[in-house]
Amino acid sequence: MTKVERVRIGLLTTLGVVVVAVIGYGTLYALNLAPGLGTSTERQFNTLDRPLETNPIEVIEFFSYGCPHCANLEPMLDSWIEDLPENVDFKRIHVAVDTMTTRLAKTYLVLRSQGLLDENHRRVFDAIHERNTVFINDEQLAEFMHGRGIESSRFLEALNSRHIARTIEAERQVALDTRTLGVPAMLIGNKFQVTARGGNRQLLATSQWLVDELLAGRDPSPPAEPADEAEATAIEDSATADADDDTAVPAVTSEPAATESGGGVASEPDGEQPEE
Repeated sequence: MTKVERVRIGLLTTLGVVVVAVIGYGTLYALNLAPGLGTSTERQFNTLDRPLETNPIEVIEFFSYGCPHCANLEPMLDSWIEDLPENVDFKRIHVAVDTMTTRLAKTYLVLRSQGLLDENHRRVFDAIHERNTVFINDEQLAEFMHGRGIESSRFLEALNSRHIARTIEAERQVALDTRTLGVPAMLIGNKFQVTARGGNRQLLATSQWLVDELLAGRDPSPPAEPADEAEATAIEDSATADADDDTAVPAVTSEPAATESGGGVASEPDGEQPEE
């Protein structure tokens, strides 16, 4: 066996191991069993500086048809929605951050307004993630929807209507106001934000806990931690010294819009999930 043949066999063996590992991890991820993807039991959520609304309790899922994590969440989410009590309203907001996601967001709104989600919601996910379809223009989407409860011409008309445009802008503003940086994510009671950093199962488990707490009349906001007296004294002394110093530069502080709640900080699956 020549040296070239030995190198070739070694490369092929390494490639085979990598392919098997990727397939195995992909299978675990699809089942939500991959390490760090749904195995954590910690509750992780952000408490936003927004008024709490509980009559009814609104649960909003931020998602994108182009997001693989959102596609994997769908079967579990459908079952979870079915068990929500009467005083809990569920809705979806498709994020719209660029031309592609805006086109898909408009598609979702057309399907919702025309009562066609049951027939087409999963179809769009499967077309993108199972058949690698890229909807590069409105006409391609219209052809995809033709005969599935709506004609292509009617779909295009609805897609470019003023009503859809206004709704897109309103829902985009909600995502901006809540600083929703990744999908999937949940907004509970207009105040509590849950991301998928611990996996899809933890996302739903934490959302369920928040809903249960609000239904029971309890405020799930974490208690404010008392400031350390020594640190407070040091800050006060520093401020006094700065006031006496003509060369002191005024401090500029900003308060974050959200505080991390419920335990440690975990990573998003495969890193922070970008909005698609």
